[in-house]
Amino acid sequence: MELKVFESPGKEWDEFASRYTDLIFYQSVWSQVLRKGLGGQPLYFYLKEGDEIVAGLPGILLSFKIFKILYASIPYGNLVGNKSYFSPLMGLLKEEFRKRGIDQVRITESPFFESYQPESFKPISAKCTLLDLRGFDKEKIWEGYKKNIRRDIRKAQRGGITIHSGNSREGINIFYKLYLASMERNRAMAKYPFRWFEAIYEIMTKKGLGAILIAELDQVAIAGVVLIHSLTSMHYFHNGSQHEFLKFCPNELLVHTAIEKAFEKRISFFDFIGSDPNDLSVLRFKEKWGGQSRDIYTYVKDYHPFRCKIWELGKRVMNSSLGSWFLRRIRG
Repeated sequence: MELKVFESPGKEWDEFASRYTDLIFYQSVWSQVLRKGLGGQPLYFYLKEGDEIVAGLPGILLSFKIFKILYASIPYGNLVGNKSYFSPLMGLLKEEFRKRGIDQVRITESPFFESYQPESFKPISAKCTLLDLRGFDKEKIWEGYKKNIRRDIRKAQRGGITIHSGNSREGINIFYKLYLASMERNRAMAKYPFRWFEAIYEIMTKKGLGAILIAELDQVAIAGVVLIHSLTSMHYFHNGSQHEFLKFCPNELLVHTAIEKAFEKRISFFDFIGSDPNDLSVLRFKEKWGGQSRDIYTYVKDYHPFRCKIWELGKRVMNSSLGSWFLRRIRG
């Protein structure tokens, strides 16, 4: 068996991956988002037995001048295929990572299927909240909400908040401002650049593989969400809001609207994506809709430990209040 790689994955990879998972993050269309939105190089590694791909790992290589990091897709990416080939695939990959000068590799579980745990990789935990919609419809899910959720949704509706599609160039601009407002409020670094949201719009929402929803009050955009669609799951991918309008409950109306759209698309699971297990307020917001949280792990391997320590130190600085202030000054 020989290790090979698709730098521009297409039909052959998609047909292989779709036999094992219907998550959009394993499909070649998502590699286009990662390339255009983050400036990364797709590296979809695979093994063949005869003419058939038997195992693979979707990856995106991000180069930051002196530091190279390989993500096994974002937000979820793990080995896929025939499990009996995972161990030899990882053996070949470790040498391939070294040859390519990759400093760190990050492989992340999803809540949808059992993932491979590579040896010698350090596990970092997160909480993923998943709402199972099977056996429900719009009426039953509404009846299943707690009283305070129904109250907040009605409050938003009575207060004049409306939900509009943001699937347009203008919608992307509006959402990005809301995203930056949330990052500033949380004193966090805005990890995703504007071109990331442009790529999601151009590559995903135009094809019906995603959606942007904007909440407005008196024609002013006050909150928004970005949704990504897999075949049987809808992913609550990004959100943003203006703090002074949160008392009107726009986020509650946005999530409720998104869940209703999931029913329209015959979706089985509403995925709130991973969260920091220590961010209890975010977890409470996600779990109050009836979802169940479970641990998922990102497996991290440092191939050049000293460079990785410098990289992690830099990330901590940029995520600090001082670093966030510096980034805001750069943006003007």
